[in-house]
Amino acid sequence: MEEHKFILFLFLSAAVLVAGIFHFLYSTTLNPPSESEGLQNPLKKRGFVLVFMFIVFVVLLFVTVPKSPYFLFSNETPAKVVYVNAQQFAYMMSYKSIDLNKPEIETDVELPLNEPVEFRVTSVDVTHGFGIYNSKAELLIQTQAMPGYVNRLRWKFTEPGKYNILCLEFCGSGHAVMRSSFTVK
Repeated sequence: MEEHKFILFLFLSAAVLVAGIFHFLYSTTLNPPSESEGLQNPLKKRGFVLVFMFIVFVVLLFVTVPKSPYFLFSNETPAKVVYVNAQQFAYMMSYKSIDLNKPEIETDVELPLNEPVEFRVTSVDVTHGFGIYNSKAELLIQTQAMPGYVNRLRWKFTEPGKYNILCLEFCGSGHAVMRSSFTVK
């Protein structure tokens, strides 16, 4: 959770920096000469546009950020944790941390219905995508599988059935066949 707060802080800092640069450029714009037939009071009109854009940005920020998948189930303890190691061109999944020297992987992963589940996703070789699709082939959630880093992705499955995992990042010649699945009961 602390990692996500730091990333959000970086994003907001970058947004404030961009807004500051925009304001600096706006405030240093010279008025057109009075004999020109351009807009009257262009700085005032730009000011209204800037304020309107800022209000829209703030409203969208406060509406969308809390609904981010990273915050949806962050306060709930997951019923199951699934460790996922991506490698060219397969996914290894287990209920316990995967030792690459002697991996013990699950062939049939079953997850609970209406309970939060956490996927701990990493890669052993190159960057891969980790996208979970429902039975209608709709992408529900996704994250990156990166070497040397573990992404934690939480989700609560509300429909029973088989869910497919597809790679969303081109990872080589076998990318199209990189897939796996699990069942929610």
